[in-house]
Amino acid sequence: MSGFFSRHSNVYIYVPNLIGYARVAAALYAFAVAFTSPFQCVAAYFLSFVCDELDGRFARMFNQTSTFGAVLDMVTDRLATTGLLLLLCMVYPAMHVVCVSLIFLDIFSHWFQMYSTLAAGSATHKDVKSKSWLVRTYYSNRLFMGYCCVSCEVLYLVIYASKWPELMGIVVPLPAGVTLTLPSQVTAVAPALASFTAASGLPLMTLFGLMSLPGFFTKQICNWVQLQNASDSLIALDQRKEQGKAR
Repeated sequence: MSGFFSRHSNVYIYVPNLIGYARVAAALYAFAVAFTSPFQCVAAYFLSFVCDELDGRFARMFNQTSTFGAVLDMVTDRLATTGLLLLLCMVYPAMHVVCVSLIFLDIFSHWFQMYSTLAAGSATHKDVKSKSWLVRTYYSNRLFMGYCCVSCEVLYLVIYASKWPELMGIVVPLPAGVTLTLPSQVTAVAPALASFTAASGLPLMTLFGLMSLPGFFTKQICNWVQLQNASDSLIALDQRKEQGKAR
């Protein structure tokens, strides 16, 4: 391949970076219509998230990897997730402390990780040499990493969708005699998530949410462990600098 679909001098119009700009536009559109067109909101945000997988693939396919693209990708990831959690704060005010805490953990974890790995001379923040087997697995196994990341975004979208009855209309039949009741803490902030029986069926969105819970919790554990490891690395780096000065 040559020209536009190969490595050239104008990094701004690399194919993966154009996809990155589209991700930003789709996420902004999703937030703009969040209170007027919930279907469009979910569709636009999901499209933005899908493009997160495409930009990396095209970067490798066309040999158009770049530091600019890597930073664009990471910042877009963080801002999109932050925007979605802030949206949940507005939709469910009772959840604001949880949502803000998740934002803090996400940004702290990734920023500390990025800075610590770059300070140590690594070319990427994806630490496959972490002393934690969980973090090593997270960064070295793309399927595991993908499941955890997708689970978080899907769960947040499901929580948003539960506010809108029209998004909860597609149901999955439950076996006869089966009743599924979610905890009162959940139904208190999301009334659309009530008790489900064989007669009512289980909303497809709720099923997606339940399937995403293991990945969501695993991702938060990874974030916490990553933050701890990155903090230890930064402190160790300072200690080595001090030891070097003392010699």
